[in-house]
Amino acid sequence: MKRSALLLLFIVSIVTSVAAEELLTFDRKNYMGWIYTRSDVDLSNENIGSNRITLYHYGDDDYTLVSPMVETTGLSSIVVKVTGKSIISEDDENVYSPTKGSPTVELLNENGEVIKSSKHYFTTAEVDRYFEVNFDISDITANRFKLRLACWDADMNSALAIRKVVVEDCALLGDVNGDGVVTSADVTALYDYLLNNNTSNLINGDVNGDGDITSADVTAVYNVLLGIAQ
Repeated sequence: MKRSALLLLFIVSIVTSVAAEELLTFDRKNYMGWIYTRSDVDLSNENIGSNRITLYHYGDDDYTLVSPMVETTGLSSIVVKVTGKSIISEDDENVYSPTKGSPTVELLNENGEVIKSSKHYFTTAEVDRYFEVNFDISDITANRFKLRLACWDADMNSALAIRKVVVEDCALLGDVNGDGVVTSADVTALYDYLLNNNTSNLINGDVNGDGDITSADVTAVYNVLLGIAQ
């Protein structure tokens, strides 16, 4: 078994690593299928670039950004990465409220109902914004959802303009040691467990999902690296 382990490690070491999968993107080049609920402002390269896709509440309307449907078969968790700008008046910064401008990221089912929600709290009055929200989606049985970004409490002086959204799989298949990529190091972590019972680098050892950690999981990582369908 040790000889076969060394052989497999040699083979895997020459294979390019696999990075986290990008499931969805919104930016100046990628906005088709997204919906901005303010009818007088179209989604366009110009409007996104000039910070006009703003999230806030005005009168009876909530201006939000909604994604196309996302397919997540086989995934257990995702990370939503958001880049934007807070709208802070140059004349009077005191009208901006970080509390009001704190955004909410929601996952909606096919009926538009909220199935997951997470609010990110801003504490300072800064223009440039970046934040991440993680969701456990292992219990979403339909494996389909839409993403909605909103600032339910914001007014026009505390709005958040969205410039970029990226949704990634943060539980990457084959990422045994949890470093965000699949490489020969993941095979090493599995063999270190199987041969030496070392669990220090074992984060996601049950790669094939059969409830046990065996040499079959080594084969599963090998298949990921070679691009063979699981």
